[in-house]
Amino acid sequence: MPRWLGEADLPWLRDLLFEAEALVGRPRTELLVRWRRNEPDPRAGRGLWPARHALLALLRPPPAARDHADRRRDLFAAAAAGQSRRQALARTAARHGITPATLLADLFADLPHARPLLWPEPAPTPGTLRLAANRCLAAGLLVHAEDAELRLVGGARAVLRTAWLRGLGLVAAPGPGGAATFHWRRGSRGARAARDLAALVPLLPWTRQFELRARCRLPGAVGTFVLSHHDAILPGPEPRPFDSALERRFALDFAALAPDWELLREPAPLVHGDQFVFPDFLARPRGAAGGCLLEVAGLRDPLALPARLALLQREPRYLLCLPRRHLPPGVEHDRIVAFGRRVPAAAVRQRLERILAADHGDAPPTAPARG
Repeated sequence: MPRWLGEADLPWLRDLLFEAEALVGRPRTELLVRWRRNEPDPRAGRGLWPARHALLALLRPPPAARDHADRRRDLFAAAAAGQSRRQALARTAARHGITPATLLADLFADLPHARPLLWPEPAPTPGTLRLAANRCLAAGLLVHAEDAELRLVGGARAVLRTAWLRGLGLVAAPGPGGAATFHWRRGSRGARAARDLAALVPLLPWTRQFELRARCRLPGAVGTFVLSHHDAILPGPEPRPFDSALERRFALDFAALAPDWELLREPAPLVHGDQFVFPDFLARPRGAAGGCLLEVAGLRDPLALPARLALLQREPRYLLCLPRRHLPPGVEHDRIVAFGRRVPAAAVRQRLERILAADHGDAPPTAPARG
C-alpha cells in the first residue's frame, strides 16, 4: 500500500514550497545541498521523497543555452592545442565577447544541477504539490512492475496512442459497457518497458474510469499495486477532447436534445484486422448497460471508408455518421446517418432508439436516416 499524501500533509508541503521559492534563480544544486544538510521535516515521514521529487519536476530549469557548450568546446580545444590556461581563457573569452572571469564562472552553467531554479506559472500550491507527489509515487512503484492489467472506460485513445509510441505492446481485450482491458508484460526490455508503463500515469485521470493492477517486485517485497480513478493524482496536460469541431458540435447538440442519454467519449476500441478502430462515442440511455457505438466520420482520409463500412456488417450496434458527399452510390444501410455541414442530432437519436429496440426484438430495421 503506497503512503498517499493527503490533506494532513498540506502544512509541511507549504513549508517545502516556501523553502524552494527562496532559492528561485539560484543553481538547482543549492536546493539539493540544503536538503542533504538539513534535518528532514518530522511531519513528512515517507512522503518526503516523492514530494521533493515532484517539486524538482515542477521547478524544471529552462533549456540549456547552446553558447555554453560552444564556449566549453572552444576552451578545451585551445588547451589541447598547447595554449596556457591564461591564454586559452583570454582568447576564448575574446572570441565570445565576454570576460575571462565570466567564461570561467559560467563554464558549466548549462548542466542540469547548475541551471537556475525556475518558478512555474501558475505558482504551485500545497494541494498541487500533494497531487504531483502522489503521481510520482505511483510512477516510482510501476518502475518495478513485472506485469500489469489496465482497465479503461472512456478516453482510451490518448492512452493507447502514448502506449503505441513507446512500444509498450499492450494486448487488448474489449469488454462490455465501453470498457476495455489491456495486458502488459515487462518482457526483454526490462526496466525501460516498466518506465514506459509509468509514463501512462499522467494520462489516466483524463479517462472516465480506470484501474491499473500491477504486480511489482521491490527489494525484499513482492505485491500487487492498485491505482484507480479513486486515487488523488495530478493529471498531466489535457488531451484534445475532440478530434474535430464537427464532433464537438454534435456532442453539444446531442447533449441539449437528449439529456436522458449519455455520450461516453472514446470507448473501448474495436479490432479490425491487425489494427484498432476507435469509435468516437458510446451512446446509451443514462443508467443503462451496453449502448451503441457511434462514429462521426469526417473522412479526412477517404481510404478509411471501406473499413468503416465493414464494421457495419460485423458490429450490430455500430452507427456510422457519414458526410453525404462521401456516401458511395448505391450504398444503403439502416445504420448510416448521412449529413451535410452538421450531424443531425435528432436523426441520430432516432436511429439509436431503433437500433436498441430492434436489438430487443421490439421493432424491425428501417431505412437509412438522412439529415
